[in-house]
Amino acid sequence: MVCFGFSKMISPALYGMTIMFLAIFLFSCLLQSSPLATPVSGCPEGLWGNNCQYRCDAGCKLGCKQNDGKCLGGCKPGWTGKNCDKLCTDYFYGFNCKSSCGHCYEEKPCNVVTGKCTDGCLPGWQGDKCLEGCKPYTYGANCNNTCGHCRLNQACNAVTGRCSAGCDRGWLGTTCEQACEKGFHGVDCVDRCGHCKANTTCDHVTGKCDSGCAPGWTGLMCTELCRPGLFGPNCQATCGSCLIGSCDHMTGECNGGCARGFHGPQCKEELLDMVPLPTSRFRINEISGCPSGFYGENCSLACGRCQKQTSCDPVNGICKDGCASGYYGVHCFQNCTAGTYGESCKFLCGRCLSGTTCDVQTGICLSRCEDGWEGERCDTGVQRTSNTFHTSPTFPVLIICLVAAVILISVFFTYFVVVRPRKTALRRLYNTSSNEHLSNTYEQIVGSPWELQRGQLSLSNELLGNGQFGQVKRGHVKINGVKVPVAIKSLKDNASAKDKRDFLNELSILKRVGKHENVVCLVGACHIKGVMYVAMEYAKHGDLRTFLRHSRRLTSVHEYDNTTSPSLHTALRPQSLIKLSLDTAKGLKHLADKQIIHRDVAARNVLLGEKLVAKIADFGLSKNDQTYVKTSSTRVPIRWMAVESLFNNTYTLQSDVWSFGVLLWEIFTLGGTPYSSIDSQQLFSYLKDGHRLRKPRLCDQDMYGMMLQCWNDVPERRPTIDELTARLQRMLENSQVYMNITVQEESFYSEIDHDRENSNSNSNSS
Repeated sequence: MVCFGFSKMISPALYGMTIMFLAIFLFSCLLQSSPLATPVSGCPEGLWGNNCQYRCDAGCKLGCKQNDGKCLGGCKPGWTGKNCDKLCTDYFYGFNCKSSCGHCYEEKPCNVVTGKCTDGCLPGWQGDKCLEGCKPYTYGANCNNTCGHCRLNQACNAVTGRCSAGCDRGWLGTTCEQACEKGFHGVDCVDRCGHCKANTTCDHVTGKCDSGCAPGWTGLMCTELCRPGLFGPNCQATCGSCLIGSCDHMTGECNGGCARGFHGPQCKEELLDMVPLPTSRFRINEISGCPSGFYGENCSLACGRCQKQTSCDPVNGICKDGCASGYYGVHCFQNCTAGTYGESCKFLCGRCLSGTTCDVQTGICLSRCEDGWEGERCDTGVQRTSNTFHTSPTFPVLIICLVAAVILISVFFTYFVVVRPRKTALRRLYNTSSNEHLSNTYEQIVGSPWELQRGQLSLSNELLGNGQFGQVKRGHVKINGVKVPVAIKSLKDNASAKDKRDFLNELSILKRVGKHENVVCLVGACHIKGVMYVAMEYAKHGDLRTFLRHSRRLTSVHEYDNTTSPSLHTALRPQSLIKLSLDTAKGLKHLADKQIIHRDVAARNVLLGEKLVAKIADFGLSKNDQTYVKTSSTRVPIRWMAVESLFNNTYTLQSDVWSFGVLLWEIFTLGGTPYSSIDSQQLFSYLKDGHRLRKPRLCDQDMYGMMLQCWNDVPERRPTIDELTARLQRMLENSQVYMNITVQEESFYSEIDHDRENSNSNSNSS
């Protein structure tokens, strides 16, 4: 009514303008109250606040809200934080900094946005982000180098390019790319070339002379002399008429002079004006001029006893058809030795009576034959029947019956007195569900060298180890009157049927392992009052992980060093760490030879005996099989497990190689915990993305390269435990220092847990 009355009092034009201004005013009020409206301030892009006095954080992806400064669309790659105001820390990149950098050169951080390594990759890795391992037969930074000539055509170390099995024939050097020096060939270039023509060299691989053999030599490698009677290049020339022996194999000269009727350096020139001997006394040989039965210079030497009274060679006196019966030698002058006869003395006499021999021409024994032999030459055996033993025909029957009775009584006594009581006690110990498996295992102990009698075993109260269902105490076993210290393992009363099965499974594996210097071996087992006791070797220095951690010591830096950063030292020499690695590898090699998969290779399961000899221990998870697929819910150590074990529950000998690589990492970090900053659930994706443990500070590039090879995704591309043992042996023997044992860096052990005793529970999740 008011508006209507007001409209009557003004003109229509003024009324229209008033209505328009009111509409504009109402629309502006509604726009300012809307949450989608632009702030009153109207700040330029990138600023916010009532007076546009604040700048949006640099990490905002789509700018920020102008009223509160919160980022729109989240953070850019490389930024994190509530307001995207923090750059990614070192070794992380991408959206919200969730991705880890690869293996960048000199371990430099990657680009926080793209993850690319600006200076390239560490040796053994390639790709923009350095997450791809080198392909076979390539190595070095960015995998730009090609492997040399490795033995058996094996791939080289992806980091250093070294050939683990050595160089192929004809090659040497660190990377097997250097050919043998002139004059040498073969494996490790230790073989000298043969007698090559004009002092030329041979092929550095095969040893074959490039230009052929020198005069007087033959064979594939020119190492064989010409046969007698031949000389010169390729031994194709024939010697002349030499007086004594053959000619020189190189020049063809007759060193002993020429035969009658010939002269010259090689005795090939015939004397045409030689005066023949008179024919009234001798029959002259038409070829040489010597009469029959004579040879040599001036025909002054008589032939020997040639076969069939034939003549000898007029030049060298050798009988062409061999020696007559009873004679031998080059010229057939020597009589047969005792015990031989015939042409050229090539037959042995028969069984003549001891102390006598046979005729050198006919072979007939000069005396009678030995007992049991007959014939002119005593070479026919005689079968004789002995009649010296005469007794009653019932005597052997009585002996057989007596022996059978003794054996039968012994069997009954052993079963009822020894075996049956033990079986009864065993049935009382275990429930019916596991009787068959457990009894079979213990039956193999009874009566075997592993069985210990009650009087041999003595337990102390010193506890070496304690678990939820079992315990290990120190004790002694009396063997041949000598007390041997042992570690005695037994189950507690609250052990489940599964624990009992695992306990006897370990006993079965220990039996199969046998004796080895680098394996904690079984001493014996004893069953007392329903409790099974298993005695094993005692390792006085405890487990390897604890030993390594105790060897750490932080000390001040050198007195004339003006820095104040702490320096970590170890009481162990570099060679000692390699020796511990080698001992462990030898133990695993022994298990691999027995086709035993350990499944829990870790520093905590390596014990140290006398002289710090490392020994593989704890066979609770071991399986006697080439390939094992896990189907039960047994808790397993995932931080030491291979990728195929984590994702497919498959275990092979090469899975133990992966775990051995982690064990090497533990040794060279002095007992560090692998992946300590990564949650167990995140470890699966971490490994699947190609990430691996970083190089320990105490470890050189060769050793770390071997670790990376152990962590190859493809089990077949990992080195075998035999190859690892050989490589560690060479490292130990090499005089080169493989580690820098003192490192000054504040963040020295960023990946080592600081004495967290609950690391076992984190690593043993199922």
